[in-house]
Amino acid sequence: MKKHHISFRNIVLLVLALTSTIALAYKQSSNRLPQDSLTVSGRSWNENPSGRMARSAYPVKLSVKGRNLRINSKHEQILPIYTQGGTLYLAIQLTPGVNWLYGLPQGRYHINNRTINIR
Repeated sequence: MKKHHISFRNIVLLVLALTSTIALAYKQSSNRLPQDSLTVSGRSWNENPSGRMARSAYPVKLSVKGRNLRINSKHEQILPIYTQGGTLYLAIQLTPGVNWLYGLPQGRYHINNRTINIR
């Protein structure tokens, strides 16, 4: 029966090879972006995975004047404004009476289950 002789040099080379392999695997895995805890659909990212958009607590009257939005509210409340894709664009604090939102970029917005066009 042959006796296997492992030298100190062979052990050091084996340890170096294993640690470099582990370090390379760690480096390659750390280059990937971490997974987010939110649900991501295949087509596009949606901030609200349930598909339901928030609304203001009380009804509001909306009218578009150019690129400005006139919001009439009887109560102090927060009004969420969503883009056409369903992502939250802005949440505006309303005061009782007439509120103006100036200079919205052109596009379609969803406000309280209504589609508003800014041209």
